[in-house]
Amino acid sequence: MPILHPGLLLAAAVAAAPANPASRFKVDTSLPVPAGVYEEWLDLGADPCQDFFQFACGGWLAKNEIPADEARWGQFAVVQRRNLDVLHATLDQVAQGKAPEGTPHADKLKDFYGTCMDEPALEKALPALKAELKALDAVKDPASLSAAIVRIQSRGWRWPFSLTAAQDARDATQMIAEADQAGLGLPERDYYLSADQKMQDIRKQYLGYLETLFTLLGDKARAQARARAVLELETALAQASMPILDRREPEKMVHRIERQGLKGINPTLGWDGLFAALQIKDQTAVNVTHPPFFEGLEKLMRSTPPETWRSYLAVVVVRESVLALPKAFRDADFAFNRVLTGAKEDQPRWRRCVELTDYELGEALAVPFVNQTFGAEGKAQTQAMVKAIETSFEENLRTLAWMDDPTRARAREKLHAVVNKIGYPDRWRSYDALKTAKSGFLANVIAADAFNHAYRMSLIGKPVDRQRWGMTPPTVNAYYNPQLNEMVFPAGILQPPFFDRAASPWVNFGGVGLVVGHELTHGFDDEGRQFDNKGNLAQWWTAASDKAFRDRAACVVKQYGNEIAVDEIKVNGQLTLGENVADMGGMKLAYLAMQASRASGAIKEEKAKARYTPEQQFFIGYAHAWCSKTRPESARMRAVTNPHSPPELRVIVPMRNFPPFAQAFSCREGDRMVASPANRCEVW
Repeated sequence: MPILHPGLLLAAAVAAAPANPASRFKVDTSLPVPAGVYEEWLDLGADPCQDFFQFACGGWLAKNEIPADEARWGQFAVVQRRNLDVLHATLDQVAQGKAPEGTPHADKLKDFYGTCMDEPALEKALPALKAELKALDAVKDPASLSAAIVRIQSRGWRWPFSLTAAQDARDATQMIAEADQAGLGLPERDYYLSADQKMQDIRKQYLGYLETLFTLLGDKARAQARARAVLELETALAQASMPILDRREPEKMVHRIERQGLKGINPTLGWDGLFAALQIKDQTAVNVTHPPFFEGLEKLMRSTPPETWRSYLAVVVVRESVLALPKAFRDADFAFNRVLTGAKEDQPRWRRCVELTDYELGEALAVPFVNQTFGAEGKAQTQAMVKAIETSFEENLRTLAWMDDPTRARAREKLHAVVNKIGYPDRWRSYDALKTAKSGFLANVIAADAFNHAYRMSLIGKPVDRQRWGMTPPTVNAYYNPQLNEMVFPAGILQPPFFDRAASPWVNFGGVGLVVGHELTHGFDDEGRQFDNKGNLAQWWTAASDKAFRDRAACVVKQYGNEIAVDEIKVNGQLTLGENVADMGGMKLAYLAMQASRASGAIKEEKAKARYTPEQQFFIGYAHAWCSKTRPESARMRAVTNPHSPPELRVIVPMRNFPPFAQAFSCREGDRMVASPANRCEVW
């Protein structure tokens, strides 16, 4: 069944809609609509100078409801589903023994996806689960607890802490081990510690979920007591954890105390045995992100009854393998998940199996995806966009009066050192060592988890592999990595409405141009700016420029902090600072690059007039990417845990602070979409 481009639907019916008579912006409906502007998404009755999100997305909001199995619905989710449909079709071909030509590791994909989709077999998985849990009976003292934790960690399961490979913050050429806090069943430490009534209600429902798990495991008589014990243990772990805002400060996350120092603060855990089990016994370099967490873990390993630890680790096994268990376990997991997200229905089985296959064997499944969806033309156009925006960043650097020349020179060095990865890796990962079976999905999940964790741990003690990717190519996202000083744009996001080869260039500058500008600005946001051009955590700012940056960042914190995220909860301006700075900087860079391309003639303008000017197309294209809805439960969770502001604010606030927006839509000071000069925030 063909996928219809949303821009083709209902356009004629909406095109003649009148603009808001109170608005100074007028639409000439006799002119053609530019390609890439979905006019049926617009609300031409809204004043763009008062609420541009409603103007650009009001039509979309009126016509779209959040699917029952989603917590949020918007362009990221739409593209993600489109990508999953492609992956699903590929895996169905693989399952039939007709893998697309060039698909690597087709036999492993077939085993993994096939056993995931075999729902009747999952109903017989309880004995295999019980065998896994039987090993926990050996936990009777701190020494046997340590052995059980080693077994959990060897699978890459982050309970009660995380141990992985990480770049050395002070030497960006080397990989070392990193021990980090983890082990919480709720999204964040405040879910355990906050006195807020809604948080208390969530804790009660979480307790009920834990009780259900123990009942399903056949221990109904003790289910309530075991659930309370697990919640108390997780609460103690939360109390020992670093607050989320502190984790945004790189310096607070760097404590290279080596393995001997880790053994000193948490001696009960057999660290030498754990490192040996992960085949990194000769490596001693370890960064401990938050030593007090491991001091707290030491106390808990010694003082918490073994029975409580057995209950906690049983929950770990269930939660990490729930997709491989009988339906009753999956239903219990979804029932609690809907408390956090508000989703009304669980995802269909095939979608969850496709997502997990992408997670576990992503660079095998990605090969046919890239062949089908991402051509050389798309890569070339994206590369040109990246180059244009990097040039606009350098030009913009020259205009920043608040930055002194020594800091400006170092910023230019860092800009010139940025590495760009577009579409897919130059070198694909091998899955030769992964052993899969044609039956037993639980065994395949455990094998894949252990294989991928062993791969990560094998990087410790070696030079940094700068060709490695942190996302699979079908992912609808992008990222900047400050320690590699690189921007990565997977093929999955380089699709409409973010990037459309058929759209006008001005719409694309507002879409994928924003994505590129956003990620580039991350290299110079409140966190990224603390890393130098080689990726080392280092102070390369003069005192004067450092203070000037902080003053401008404080303006952004305050302005966003006055906005409502959901209900009575305001945006956490400090938590969202980096993303807000990147949104504001990304918009400016993409706009400057667009105007430079026009001025240089690099992109030829159409001679015939269009319904919207290039500048208007840019801002509409930008806003189209954020047309979305979020359930209240999910919005509350994101306001507490997520570093991104709500989508409507990602449109409204950056535009409010950007004078070219007001010029494009004839807005004036006093309009909601125009910040007064005294209240305007700008960093980059």
